[in-house]
Amino acid sequence: MDLKAKEDALSDVTAVILAGGKGSRVGHNKAFIKLGHTYLLELVLQNMSKIFDDIIVVTSRCDHDRILSIHSSMPSCYHINVICDSDAGQGPLLGLLEALRVSKKEWLFLAGCDMPFINRSLVKHIFGLKNGNSQAVVPRFKGFLEPLHAFYHRSCLKEAEIIYGHGKRKIKDFYPFVNLSISEESDMNAVKNYHRSFFNINDLYDLTRAEKMLLPHPHGEFEEIFINESDLRNLRLPETPLS
Repeated sequence: MDLKAKEDALSDVTAVILAGGKGSRVGHNKAFIKLGHTYLLELVLQNMSKIFDDIIVVTSRCDHDRILSIHSSMPSCYHINVICDSDAGQGPLLGLLEALRVSKKEWLFLAGCDMPFINRSLVKHIFGLKNGNSQAVVPRFKGFLEPLHAFYHRSCLKEAEIIYGHGKRKIKDFYPFVNLSISEESDMNAVKNYHRSFFNINDLYDLTRAEKMLLPHPHGEFEEIFINESDLRNLRLPETPLS
């Protein structure tokens, strides 16, 4: 791992990657989609390890062994803990709860396994907006709060458990009950290519865009990429291997 990148890690934060979803729009868990020859989860782990020195992956029991297999194929310098949802299919709030229960650090940064381009500068910028009362620091992008690109303090655990116990399954459901700091897009404009950080893969269109985004740009800059419908006609979503 690049030494400078490691020195820049947010050492007082645990990164949490949610990788337990069914991926209904792509046919299987998005962690196992391949971009080129690399699993999407592996790309996310490689990127996040440049930002954080402690990572938790939350997945389902049925995918646990495959996640471990991806982890074991990576260099030993990647410090990753894989844990399981206690109740599969209950949504991202449970994933956050599981991580809050086991993390030894004060703060968590929560992201999805389908977000391969998270920007280190933007992450540090958002975290820098916290104050002494903050329990969550959440960016607002294109008018919407982004709970899967946000920081959560360990003190959120009690409120999140109460909301979950009342049958709520969305992370935003406990926001009214904690001290929320918001990173507005007008502030994020100072970070070059901040849009890229929020890109996530939901379908074949997004996957094709991501493959093109991985190609080097002639000027080293992020360029918004759009795919024509005609370009999609002969494309197929890569199948996940059986083992």
